[in-house]
Amino acid sequence: MVKVVKRTMAAKQLNMELFPLKENSQVPSCIHGPALLFERLDQSTKKARKFYACSAFRDRKECPFFQWVDEKIDHSSQSSTNISFSHRLLRKRYIEFKKQPRNNRHLCCTCGLLLLEDEVAKHQQEGHSLKQRIGLKELKSPSFLFTPLDNNKTFAQYLFSKSTVDFLLKTLEYLEFTHILCVGTPRIHEAIQNLKKSEHKIFSSMLLDLDERYAQFYPPALFTKYNMFNHHFFAPEGREKVSEFLKEGKDHVIMVTDPPFGGMVEALASSFTKLSSMWKEQADDGIKTHKGGGLLPTILFFPYFMEKRILEELPSLAMLDYKVDYDNHNLFNGQNKKKGSPVRIFTNISQVLFSLPLQDGYWFCEPCQRFSSHENWHCKDCGACTSKDGTKYVHCDACLRCVKPSRVHCFKCGTCQLIDHECGRKTAAGCHLCGELDHKRRDCPHRTDNYGEEILVNNRIRKRKKIFSPTISGKRHRMK
Repeated sequence: MVKVVKRTMAAKQLNMELFPLKENSQVPSCIHGPALLFERLDQSTKKARKFYACSAFRDRKECPFFQWVDEKIDHSSQSSTNISFSHRLLRKRYIEFKKQPRNNRHLCCTCGLLLLEDEVAKHQQEGHSLKQRIGLKELKSPSFLFTPLDNNKTFAQYLFSKSTVDFLLKTLEYLEFTHILCVGTPRIHEAIQNLKKSEHKIFSSMLLDLDERYAQFYPPALFTKYNMFNHHFFAPEGREKVSEFLKEGKDHVIMVTDPPFGGMVEALASSFTKLSSMWKEQADDGIKTHKGGGLLPTILFFPYFMEKRILEELPSLAMLDYKVDYDNHNLFNGQNKKKGSPVRIFTNISQVLFSLPLQDGYWFCEPCQRFSSHENWHCKDCGACTSKDGTKYVHCDACLRCVKPSRVHCFKCGTCQLIDHECGRKTAAGCHLCGELDHKRRDCPHRTDNYGEEILVNNRIRKRKKIFSPTISGKRHRMK
């Protein structure tokens, strides 16, 4: 059985925080690779305690691993990767599967496994769901063949629509990238592989994904099982194959990644930085002159409302107006939502190089030197196209910035608020130990550990760079 991996969306909890790991520190592991370090705050005592937990799953039902830092590590609770079939054996089975007549080619949707003829009866007896009579053409597009793991509350495997795939491939060709590192983007990878089998051999691609089912369809040079939350390669040769791919592409490599939207951005940023370091190891003049803020050329997909968190961790990225559609998500599909999909592209490539489709209402803003969506008018007062959420923002002269049209200026609060808001109510922010707004809990000089002893931090409290997200009231100026 190929274990069906479900990418869990981590819920944000005010009493829990992710901590960076020290270089070369000894870290316990679970079957999903090295654990991440967290800190839990006891709200009643204001004392904190650190623990290790699975990087991929926040739900203990999915991965039970948990280890307090101040307790002796129980090595019996750690287990190595347990894969029923090796990558090589899965590929051997795939070749045998293709040789079977179509009437005998079945996929077990429960196990995510292509079944050989003598295995079908057993899976049927166990009540597994089967997809029958698989055609050879269907094998070229496994993301359409598999049942996506798309539970909105827990899982995050959503697949791009054809229009999004076509736009992205056209853009990558225009930007002259030839080697596409697909991190959690199986539909982009399979589209490129299908192009290679035709006369258009424009791109090479490699898929890095936690979903082991794809190992059946692609050899180690095209797929490796990878955890993007802890930069863990499950197969020893996986890292080698990625290095070879990066070396071959050099300054024509770009990473295209679509993480779970509820995932820990800090952990993602750490992994992307490490992938970039692997890329730089193959450095030539083209790589050395790349202005990407330390990252290899990147296209990242995330909702617009996560912009602040993304830019805090990956400040070299900027958000485009392009609305990314998915096939299997009602909220992330423009056909079912008045404002369009909330998912956007974040990139460290110059925005002027992205030509968004005019037929979809995008227009080029000369002052901003970038394409904007049809509702995103240029504000002369702000000097920018400020809309984020698919509505026409308006400029507020009192706030000196743009805000959502649902907001009105409240002179008592001194800011634009919802009409039925409660005056004087403050939003929780900053450090929830001492209440100061200029640092987080992990940097608080008053923070104590579980023994009640003061934890020393640098005299200079680290401040995160505040990202101003122009938001719109009154005057609208659209410039074309």
